[in-house]
Amino acid sequence: MEMEFSSTPGTVQFTHNGETYEATVSEPEPGIFVIVYKNRVYRCMLDKLPDGRTEVIVNGRRIPVAAHDKKHLRGNVSTAQESGGRVNISAPMPGKVIRILLKAGDEIAAHQGIIIVEAMKMQNEVQSPKDGKVAEIRVIEGQTVNSGEVLAVIE
Repeated sequence: MEMEFSSTPGTVQFTHNGETYEATVSEPEPGIFVIVYKNRVYRCMLDKLPDGRTEVIVNGRRIPVAAHDKKHLRGNVSTAQESGGRVNISAPMPGKVIRILLKAGDEIAAHQGIIIVEAMKMQNEVQSPKDGKVAEIRVIEGQTVNSGEVLAVIE
């Protein structure tokens, strides 16, 4: 099943089969989301498994998911891929680097997280588009970054 999601503070919208739905959302604890839709309450949490897969736990039920962020697909990865196989990983939006998950020299798998950037109180995991090795990390935790700024280089 494929859906598109978008959000604004306090609400989430999702589209499935051409119909758009809207629900209220809150984050009472870090990483725990409470969604209210049609007077029903759903307690949700993301679980990133060691093998790279992601599951959403909804009211205790595990649901495998594959998420594709349009911002990431639209061009936060530089087209420098042809120059020696190196890929520049850029910030998808202005924000603050809150965590660096890997260091230069680490092996990385496609879709594995490299850096977490916080923007508008939302944490965005910036991921590698390919398998390889982290050649450079160009930021430090706590640093403010601009949209399009190179955060890391993968080779």
